[in-house]
Amino acid sequence: MRQRTLTVLALLSLTVTVCFDAMAVRGQPPRVLVLDHARVIDGTGEAAQNDMRVTIRDDRIQSVGPAGEGEVPDGADRLDLAGRTVMPGLIDLHFHVEKDPKLALRQLANGVTSFRDPGQWIEQYEPLRALIVAEQLPGPRMALTGPHIDGEHPAYPADSYVARDPEEARLATERNIADGAAAIKIYFRLPLASARAVIEVCRAHDVPCSAHLEILDAREVLRAGLDGIEHITSFGTSVVPRRRAEQYRQQVLLDNNARRDGRYVLFADAALDGPDARALYEVLQARRPFVNPTLAVFEVRKERAREQAHVAPDIDLRGYAAMKRLTLEAFRHGARITLGGHTAVPFADRGEAPWRELELLVESGLTPLQALAAATSTGAASLRRSRDLGTVAPGKLADLIVLERDPSADIRAIRTVSRVMVGGRWIDVSRYRTW
Repeated sequence: MRQRTLTVLALLSLTVTVCFDAMAVRGQPPRVLVLDHARVIDGTGEAAQNDMRVTIRDDRIQSVGPAGEGEVPDGADRLDLAGRTVMPGLIDLHFHVEKDPKLALRQLANGVTSFRDPGQWIEQYEPLRALIVAEQLPGPRMALTGPHIDGEHPAYPADSYVARDPEEARLATERNIADGAAAIKIYFRLPLASARAVIEVCRAHDVPCSAHLEILDAREVLRAGLDGIEHITSFGTSVVPRRRAEQYRQQVLLDNNARRDGRYVLFADAALDGPDARALYEVLQARRPFVNPTLAVFEVRKERAREQAHVAPDIDLRGYAAMKRLTLEAFRHGARITLGGHTAVPFADRGEAPWRELELLVESGLTPLQALAAATSTGAASLRRSRDLGTVAPGKLADLIVLERDPSADIRAIRTVSRVMVGGRWIDVSRYRTW
């Protein structure tokens, strides 16, 4: 019976999360395409290589090597990209479609060839699926989680499944996976025992489990086997003394919205070199979780106050500075940083949140190459798709972007995306960037 259940789950997951991989065969891309004389950033964190040739056969990368070596295959279409940069498509691990399916295609035109939605009913994506079919597009590739699993009085009732005890949490997780979820997300009001139950089910099915914690101690949930963390603010109660953490926890338990100001106050109080933070770093080194900071959604600037803030501007600025510093410390202590744009953020135009997030990762202290690896190979690893996504290498799916400038020299060059390819097929960038 268990084997039959696992087979059904595998088929459902394949249908939901890989269905757009199969669409790459539509329209039959050129049998062989050669991208010549390009600067290649392969997504591994290694330095860019100049004057390279990338050969694509159907939907896969066939070879990568110096442009002067070997012959261009007979009958191949050749594109001279001298002076331009080729790199893997971006993987956005924190995208909410909400009621705006066209936004996914706008982000596709900006280079986001794969995304994960961390907590929304899967049927919410039917309009986007219909758009992709109508436009005969090969992507973007989607990893959906189903509703996040939360405790009573959820912060976002419309996007949640409320589990009142560990058994309900276990059943909700099984149902999400049966419905095709490629990952599961725990939300912050779920009690620790129920969070452990969710993690156990995910481990049994080999499905990644991530969490927005906030009022749960990240150290305890990571020790229980959690794979990933959404938002750098999920570490807030782990980097302050227990009494201060409990004060914040009670405020949020009483009112979900207390976290909007409270997280800045909490981080302003944090001692990132103190004993609580050091205990967190030990867990990060041992567990090496995927951490999706989503700094862009928390960004504050001196010249512009945060909307509806009820704390002094200097607290906002100190709190946000600590969030950025903790992002770097997490990275230095073994966390695998990923890219999460969070869809709509205060200092980015529509569809440009992933670009802003990359810039903020570099502001936090990552090098441009480290930030680009977070957005490509590390993102693929988080999705458990390293075998076919995330790097420019033979055998990988040809999900690539072309930039006019070199983002490894200046991360702001990520805004110069001029071409986008999914599964060996070019996307009409000019069309979808207006959506």
